Amino acid sequence: MVILCFVSIGSFAQLRLGVKGGFEMAKFFDKGSNQQYFNLSNINTIQAGIIAEKDMSDYFFFQSGIGYIQKGGFKQFTGLANSGTTSTLKVDYIQIPVNIEYKESINKHIKGMVSVGFYGAAGISGTEKGYDQTMTGTVSIDRKVQFSNAADYVNNETVVKPLDFGYDLSAGVEYKKFQFTVDFSRGFKSIYPFGTTNFANQTLGAEVAYLIPWK
Repeated sequence: MVILCFVSIGSFAQLRLGVKGGFEMAKFFDKGSNQQYFNLSNINTIQAGIIAEKDMSDYFFFQSGIGYIQKGGFKQFTGLANSGTTSTLKVDYIQIPVNIEYKESINKHIKGMVSVGFYGAAGISGTEKGYDQTMTGTVSIDRKVQFSNAADYVNNETVVKPLDFGYDLSAGVEYKKFQFTVDFSRGFKSIYPFGTTNFANQTLGAEVAYLIPWK
């Protein structure tokens, strides 16, 4: 849908289509008041997709697309409460970003670029692996993610909201048809539909994109 929107207005501005891929460090961002109960660490993930870009002026550009990205993180129970979970959660999303870019020539061949915007993502699959520390002992975790917005607690299941919305920032350089960027994104709200754990998605990564003019 995003690409079709670009195509429909392609006659009014130069349009470029391309592919992108990169590596991400995904981590939970604790938006709640229980930070002392978990140590949070990065996990290594990937993303890949197609992008479309059109010029708005000599310096400003509109960029969007659609792609796959894996988010999640590692959480370690600190032991400050009677029970808790230590696990790695990986959630696969289909994501659509909408960004405004600014480009400035550094020299004849290279342009510096920064962008800011928002994203919407839909969960398609996921896993959680680790263990629960309970009053009676340790229970291993190896289960698939279930997607739901229901606020009712479900025992022995990993339930994640089906949609994730947030903002993203990036900076990098453009050389001919290639773009090399470092990107950062963070979700607006917790990925969990219930409970006191208030973790939002967060990623920091590096991407390479290749774009060609579309006519």
